[in-house]
Amino acid sequence: MKLNADIVYDGLNRRFPMEMAGPKVTELRLERPVFYDGMSDEFAADHLYITRTDRLPRRAVLPRGVVLLCTGDGFQLAYYREQGCVIHLKEDTDIFLLFNAVQELYDRFDAWREKLQEILDRNASVEEMLSCSWPVFETPMFLIDKDFRFLARGRDVGEGNSTLWTTFREEKLSPSELGKFLELHELATTEKEPLILNLLDTTTLNVNLFDRDTYMGCLTLDYKDRTHRLGDIELAKLLADMLTRAILKFSSASPSGNHLLRTALQDAVDGIPADYAQRRALEHIVEGKEYICVKMELTSRLAKLPVGYICSEVESRFPGSVSFERKGAAMCFIETSALRGKDGDYREKLMADMEEFTGSMGVQIGVSDAFRDIYSARLYYHQASAALENGALVDPGKKVYHFQDYALTELIVNSLGKMPTELFFSEGMRRLTAHDAEAPVSYIDTLREYLDQNMSMARTSAALYVHRSTLLERIGRIERELHTDLKDPDERLRIQILLKAMQIQKQINERKNSEQ
Repeated sequence: MKLNADIVYDGLNRRFPMEMAGPKVTELRLERPVFYDGMSDEFAADHLYITRTDRLPRRAVLPRGVVLLCTGDGFQLAYYREQGCVIHLKEDTDIFLLFNAVQELYDRFDAWREKLQEILDRNASVEEMLSCSWPVFETPMFLIDKDFRFLARGRDVGEGNSTLWTTFREEKLSPSELGKFLELHELATTEKEPLILNLLDTTTLNVNLFDRDTYMGCLTLDYKDRTHRLGDIELAKLLADMLTRAILKFSSASPSGNHLLRTALQDAVDGIPADYAQRRALEHIVEGKEYICVKMELTSRLAKLPVGYICSEVESRFPGSVSFERKGAAMCFIETSALRGKDGDYREKLMADMEEFTGSMGVQIGVSDAFRDIYSARLYYHQASAALENGALVDPGKKVYHFQDYALTELIVNSLGKMPTELFFSEGMRRLTAHDAEAPVSYIDTLREYLDQNMSMARTSAALYVHRSTLLERIGRIERELHTDLKDPDERLRIQILLKAMQIQKQINERKNSEQ
């Protein structure tokens, strides 16, 4: 395994007091050590030379990546510190003893790298990888995935806990802990370079894991017992790469039933038809099961909360459920069997189980009808989306919206298409709206209430707080302006659709105005 100057310095400094200076390369490119005997003034790039200072030539060009490990004093040091990286032992040391120490250092890292590869080839256990890395880093480590769930921890036996360690004691962070975690360190999931961050009572080194450009998680080193060493960065990057390969290998193993169901639902939502093999594989998994589609969107107040975290929480709280991210929202397919009460209704328990999501997590939820054919999941995805969109419009104060409660609103909106409501007005409706623009009494509101009360004069007069004779006269004027027989069910339906559409448009305008 190749090292760099920082790792060599960190590995030897406690045994041989030394100082390091000069330009250096941080990548792991440094070859095993060789003796320099002073017989030549040529040096090879990316090589570590062990020598006595007095054997260095007066002037020589050091190629990129050369590291000189020198013992003894000499006037040449100032020159070579400008040419490349020089590690100088403060005390005169036997050169053979030094050479053996460096070889042992390389041997130790070779053994570590080989152990990581052996674990990867055998069972790809990230827990084992962190455990065998303890002698290298000598500090607690943990690995979280993209949903902020723990995958593994690594620490010494009997080691005490920091605030950071006890905060991350569970399999995943609670919503309040996660909010604090994000607020304190603002972990950038797009950052590909290691980050030194201050977390709670400690400093940490964080290396994000990526599969190409897809964020997979984060490796964190907790510096609660020691300070950060420069060599940690490249070593942590190497470990992060091995962990990434282990995660990918594990996930590509024989797919579980839940994995097959997730793939099928994702494809169905995206409009991709299932092939014969996929249907056969899923037959026994979904047989007799019923699902609802739940779409969960974050409010702006907690926009930083990862959607993947919400998906993970849903799957842990609702056995047999499948959740994944689509267009910034959590798409959740939840089995209804565990939710249905004695009366067969699932709404009550769903509302109770969703309280933490709608409360501390600050999400709004759209719920579809129940269904059994998972290959029609796209239709119920649209139901959940429509419930959320229309519910937030009609009842912005609520948090959970069921499709059937807002089915009429969706029906009205779809019936209008892309044309504005006014294009569907008859001449009579235009006369009514023109009247309302000038008069203190609204004919449109009166007509809406009259139709809502099934054209009952008694109920309408009570609802509008007007005398029956006044209402009779007003309805008569409305019918003359409409020039329409309200007893005709088709005409009455048309007018009611238009009135509902006008009401929806008014709600949309009022909401837009309140948000400005």
